[in-house]
Amino acid sequence: MRLLPNEVEFLSAWAREEKSPDPYVLPAHRLQAAHQIPGVMLIRAIKAWARSEGKRDEEIFKLGVAENPPWPWASADETQRRLEEILSSQNNARAVT
Repeated sequence: MRLLPNEVEFLSAWAREEKSPDPYVLPAHRLQAAHQIPGVMLIRAIKAWARSEGKRDEEIFKLGVAENPPWPWASADETQRRLEEILSSQNNARAVT
């Protein structure tokens, strides 16, 4: 599953924020909270990306440069659909291996 550039940018910023002592005051985490998406879904999306790209999930830290990227999806429906696509690609990859 290929992530779109805006998805990589957001997930990269979100992952970098996770290393902060209080990530929930930072921009990407505030967007996550505003859109009511559990953090575990974003973690799973990062892991699915890493698996599909043959990379380590920590490599996401280096991919984005924005500290305050916009939310990558236009609506709640698009968010749900896209995250389900990303996560199902990981599940499909596991089933094949």
